[in-house]
Amino acid sequence: KAANGTGSSNNDDINSQHSRTNENKTYVTLWRNNLSPPSTLQTHLKQHNITDVTVIGAKATQAVQSTLQYLAEHLPYIDVSVVREALADDSDERLGVMMKYFLPMYARVASLEEYVEVTCGLEGYSERLEMEEKRKEQQQRLQQQDQQQLVAPQPKSKRTKKNVYYYANCQRGGHFSLYVHHLTHRQALPSATKSSMVFDGTTPLATATTSWVSHPTQKWYQDIFRGKQYICPLGKQIVDFCDEPAFSEMVMFLKGRECLDDKGKLLELDSESFRKNCEREREFLPETYVVQGGKVPNSDIWERITNNSMEHEDDERGPWFVKETNKNGGRAIQICQRASQCLALANDPKETYVIQRHIPDPNLLTDGRKWHFKLYNLLICEEEQDVGVVDGGNAAAAVWTLRSHKEAWLCAADKPWSADDITPEAQMTIKRTKRFREEVPLQELNIPHHDSDDMSTECLFANTYCSMFRQCTDIVATMVERAVRLNKLQARPGKKKQFELFSSDFMFNSDFTKANLIECNFSPVIYDPYANQELTTPGLKRYQRLFDVCGDKAEVNDHEMIRDAVSIVFFPEEAEKMKDADDSFGGWKVVKSIPRFVS
Repeated sequence: KAANGTGSSNNDDINSQHSRTNENKTYVTLWRNNLSPPSTLQTHLKQHNITDVTVIGAKATQAVQSTLQYLAEHLPYIDVSVVREALADDSDERLGVMMKYFLPMYARVASLEEYVEVTCGLEGYSERLEMEEKRKEQQQRLQQQDQQQLVAPQPKSKRTKKNVYYYANCQRGGHFSLYVHHLTHRQALPSATKSSMVFDGTTPLATATTSWVSHPTQKWYQDIFRGKQYICPLGKQIVDFCDEPAFSEMVMFLKGRECLDDKGKLLELDSESFRKNCEREREFLPETYVVQGGKVPNSDIWERITNNSMEHEDDERGPWFVKETNKNGGRAIQICQRASQCLALANDPKETYVIQRHIPDPNLLTDGRKWHFKLYNLLICEEEQDVGVVDGGNAAAAVWTLRSHKEAWLCAADKPWSADDITPEAQMTIKRTKRFREEVPLQELNIPHHDSDDMSTECLFANTYCSMFRQCTDIVATMVERAVRLNKLQARPGKKKQFELFSSDFMFNSDFTKANLIECNFSPVIYDPYANQELTTPGLKRYQRLFDVCGDKAEVNDHEMIRDAVSIVFFPEEAEKMKDADDSFGGWKVVKSIPRFVS
């Protein structure tokens, strides 16, 4: 990005110039004293590969306008913006006319609020301001008390209990509508026995101990860069629950979630390859490569396996999958037979892709179809207690609790698998087909049975499923813990509790001794037939058709899973009283608790 200040003298030289590189982006700042841009401006922008320019200045009708005209004429491919609050002129009336009629011909005119949201995010910006204010206040208290040691721990603050809670639908999507349905149609958990628990998707609110009431909303701001209108609670009030994190006491999106959701960033947490300095030896993921700008950066191994010589022909064979890193649910996945064909499919230089080789020797169903193991997870973060001062700033012990649902899913392809068949029907395993239940064997699962095994089919299946579940939950827990330790997953300041429900997909080798993590999907497709859910995907429409035919006997019905997750997140005291001996509630089993000190 380049920011160009403007002046009013006739000096054609650039008085000062400065450049720096940060997070793979080069920033160039130019100060000048002439009305028209210097001839070297074009050279600087090209030299530093500048693609986005923000123009600010104190004379909108002279130097700012001339700079915009120069950029439009000489560098028309550059995306140019101006910030309303960063422009000035001798006449306010003239400035208003310029911003309304003339400047939009050359640049995108944005408010400071819009500009901050696009460049660094309003939420992140406000959080940094809040943390800075807290740090200053803490320093002042320490100076007044003349105290150089850590402050003694304070008791954990508890949420104030009340009879009425407010939610606001800010139209950010995700699973918000499902959570709200269960909050507004919920009965309190009975304190007697688990057998007396009664949940009904259509139960009226009259018997609930607390009421959840809808809070009105208003327009917050419009992202002119993406053409999207953002919504917030009326009066920009903080409510008990909404899908806009900046205005919610209970946040339904994890801060830093992209480190697991984005396939390229997930690869960074698979550290075996980095420890051994060998890209092909992944710890949990299959052989995977990242493509940026149409190239695989710094990869001698990729160059070798895509060599066209006969010597490496077997090494190049797939199937290979080309995926956009930020899309889930089978979208934007392309399949090819050889590694040398992959880069032609990753043909959008603006997108980041991952190239992934099919695992060798996959376990197939008894009818020869490919399948994968889908595990649903619930990750919750909340600050445990105040622990004093670290490096002059407040610090708190944040605890991340990972739960996984004990009933995973088998997702199968439509026809038998072959390494030579690259059709989606043979290679794509998107549809949830069967639910894993430890006590109910799946006959289609191809479990190796040795003659020396003296156990029933039921016991063999139960042992195999326990092993599969343990392998998968261990991998998810390891990846989450690494993300927390590396500060990629972050606690939210202000003691906000945050949570998210996500899925993770695995494939096993033929004898179930190794689980391969394929990807994690945040805001995955889940279906509740009682929640009047909007059917926005082909999968949801398919599940609705099955429910219309089979009713409560339909295989795909996530009502209980969502209901129990809402109880754990919003009513932890009641869920704690009803947990099982293995520390699970409903089907949600605690896999790991990860403490993290944040400053």
